[in-house]
Amino acid sequence: MNKVLTIIMAGGEGTRLSVLANRRAKPAVPFGGIYRIIDFTLSNVMHSGARWVGVVTQYRPYSLADHLGLGESWGFSRMGRKLRVLAPHTGEKDSAFYSNTADAVYRNVEFIKRFPECTEVLVLSGDHIYKMDYRPMLEVHRANRSRLTIATQEVPWEETSRFGLMVCDSKDRVIRFQEKPKKNPLSNKASLGIYIFDLPSLIEALQEDQADPDSQHDFGGDIIPRLIDRGEPVYNYSFNGYWRDVGTIPAYMETSMEALDPTSPLDLESWGLRTNVEQIPLNKQHPSHIAAGGSVKRSLVSRGVTIEGDVRESILSPGVRIGRGARVRRAILLHDVVIEDGAVVEDAIIDKHCRIGRGSHVGCPELGDRPNDIRPDLLSNGTVVIGKGAEIEPETRIGRNSLIFPYVETISVGRIVPAGTTCFGDMAAHVAKPQ
Repeated sequence: MNKVLTIIMAGGEGTRLSVLANRRAKPAVPFGGIYRIIDFTLSNVMHSGARWVGVVTQYRPYSLADHLGLGESWGFSRMGRKLRVLAPHTGEKDSAFYSNTADAVYRNVEFIKRFPECTEVLVLSGDHIYKMDYRPMLEVHRANRSRLTIATQEVPWEETSRFGLMVCDSKDRVIRFQEKPKKNPLSNKASLGIYIFDLPSLIEALQEDQADPDSQHDFGGDIIPRLIDRGEPVYNYSFNGYWRDVGTIPAYMETSMEALDPTSPLDLESWGLRTNVEQIPLNKQHPSHIAAGGSVKRSLVSRGVTIEGDVRESILSPGVRIGRGARVRRAILLHDVVIEDGAVVEDAIIDKHCRIGRGSHVGCPELGDRPNDIRPDLLSNGTVVIGKGAEIEPETRIGRNSLIFPYVETISVGRIVPAGTTCFGDMAAHVAKPQ
C-alpha cells in the first residue's frame, strides 16, 4: 500500500436515515455505542497499511471534520502518513458543491497530483459497515493489469435496485454494468463502492467525463460504463466478508442488532476499530453503573452509563441514564439520552440529548402499526425515530413508526402520539396529526 493514495467519499446527505442525518453527514452518524459509521472504513484503511488519505466532505461536514481531525486516532499524524479533510471549494469555473461522486474526485485532482509516487488510487465510501483488508484486492488489480478493479458481493435479488450490477466473463473481467436498475436486473453481483484505479487512468477518465456535456459525473452512472463499453480492462474482485449498507432506518436498526448477536460476524470488539475518543471524551466518563434493581441482558453498554431499570437487546452510548423502573427493549440510545423513572422504550432509535419523560411509553403497541404518514418507505416496520434534543413530556404515549424531529417537545394532543405520526418543528412545541 506504499504506492496507493486513498480517497474516502464522505459527503453523503443520508436522506434515507431521516432525522439521524438531519444535522450531520451520513458517515458521521453514531454506531455501536462509541463509534461513527466512517470509523469502519478508516480502521480498514489503517489496518491495510495505507499512508495517505483524503476525505471528501460536503453535506454538514462540521462534526465529521472535528471527529477526523488530522487522523491522529487512526495513526495518520505520524511521519510519512497524512490524512486531509477535503472540503468543497470553488475554482475559476467550479461551483461550490459537487454535482456527483466523479465530480467530487475531479475537483480534488490537485490533491491527487501531490502524490506522484503513487501508482494507484483506492476510492472508498465512508458510509458502510464492514471489515476488509484492501491488500489482496490490490494484488488482484496489479496481476490483471487492470485500469479499474471493483469489489463486489452477491446481494438478494429483491435488493438489486439499490446497487450497480455487473456481469463478468470466466476470467472475472467485467463485460456489462447496470446502475441501480428499477427492473430486469442483469445479475445480483453488486458493486460495494470500493474501487482501485490506476492513477493515470483515473485522471484521464475524470477529465474525459468532465468534457462530456451529457454526463452526470457519477462513477456508477458514467465512468464505469464508459470504461467497459470502450473495452478497457475492468475486473471484478469478489469480497466474501461482512459488509452492510446502513443507509436506511431498517438497515441501520437491523445491523445494530446484529452487533448484539454473538453468532454474527459483526464483532466490534475483535475488529480493531478506532475512533476519536477525545471527542466524547471517554477518559472523563465514569465506569458504567448498574444500580440496585437495575438489570441488563444482551446489550452493549458504553462508559458513563447509569442503569436503574431493565435493559434488553439495546445499545447504550456514553452518558445514557435509565431511571428506576424504566424498561428499554430493542433500542439504540445515543449520547446523553435520559429515560426517566417508569418510562418504557421499545423498538426505537433516539438521538443525542433527548429526554423521555417519567411514565412515558415510546413504541406503544396498543396504538397500532400504521406506517409513517410522511415517510412510509422509511418507517413501516415498527421503529420509532426521535431526533436530537427532543423532549418527550411525562406520561406521553408514542405509537410505532412515529418520527419526531429534533428539539420537538410533545406537550399537546392529550400526550398521545398515534402510530405513524410525524412531529415537526425546530425548537417547536407541537405535534402534527396524521392526515
